[in-house]
Amino acid sequence: MLAYQSGQERAFAVLYQRYRQPIFSYLLRNIGQKAQAEEVYQDIWLSLIKQRTRYTATASFRSYLFCIAHSRLLDFYRQQGKLSANDTLEDDDEFVACSSHEPHAQLEQTRLVERLQWCLTQLPEEQRAVLVLKLESELTLADIAQQLNVAFEALKSRFRYAQAKLQRCLGGES
Repeated sequence: MLAYQSGQERAFAVLYQRYRQPIFSYLLRNIGQKAQAEEVYQDIWLSLIKQRTRYTATASFRSYLFCIAHSRLLDFYRQQGKLSANDTLEDDDEFVACSSHEPHAQLEQTRLVERLQWCLTQLPEEQRAVLVLKLESELTLADIAQQLNVAFEALKSRFRYAQAKLQRCLGGES
């Protein structure tokens, strides 16, 4: 999917070939009529094409594609009058990853990121610098101490204090 997202059109053909049978089987098993399953099936692939620029690899591509299929199946049932606007199908283990694509989960994730960013701004500069370097790089504390030209023990203390303050700010234990 990442190759397709970056403009390699052939990658779409590979995805389509790999997932066409499992997706169609899933739809046919749930809808029961081939013509209607084919209609929903085409809608899934159109959705994938439209969403390709927004795709992020947070779960396996299979999970991502089945989430789209699950959503389109729910839309189909709603159009048929088999579900109301707020109803969902029974949760299936295959769709656990779908929760990350639901609006309330996305809103919660956005709020958490905003809270984390705010909490980071509340840290003293020396502590924030150490914490961010440690979290965003693959450097060891010793490497960071050397890079920042700070004594290792002092850097360890800054890191420990930063972790504790961040945890308190986010509402965790300390």
